[in-house]
Amino acid sequence: MENFFNKLENYNIFNYILPAIIFDIGCKIYISLTIIPTSNVVIAAFAYYFIGLVISRIGSLIVKPLLWKLNILNKEYSSKESDFYKAEEKDPKIKILFTDYNMYRNFISTFFLLIIVKLVTIIQEHIALNPTFVHTIIILLLLVLFILSYKKQLQYIYKRVNNMKRSS
Repeated sequence: MENFFNKLENYNIFNYILPAIIFDIGCKIYISLTIIPTSNVVIAAFAYYFIGLVISRIGSLIVKPLLWKLNILNKEYSSKESDFYKAEEKDPKIKILFTDYNMYRNFISTFFLLIIVKLVTIIQEHIALNPTFVHTIIILLLLVLFILSYKKQLQYIYKRVNNMKRSS
């Protein structure tokens, strides 16, 4: 367990663990829902990491494209990935700024999810949805989310390999 905590980078803490803790606290205060029902530190740490990973993936696959569609983010903010890597080599602060950028996106995703969870609990109270049905839907949505994440990660790796080939 100590090895797990030693390997955590600032990126993981600020982009996975912190949004998950805020989500958990938000669920307790805003919805009276306990997300991590354990006092076991090891299980809680891994659960927070996983929840943070889910929040990050929702931010990457849903929130970010939605912000582009709503013109909150626009073309002036986009550049080729190869430009990013070249700039990062020349200016190491870009990596820090990119971590912050992702953290903000993950906080947007966290608050977006809190609203979604609140709406689902309201609907569940009025329609009396079977908890097994709700859990099955959540698992199916997680499956789709991670299939899309897997595909996006593979595309990201492929682009980096191609950028390396071109720069060699």
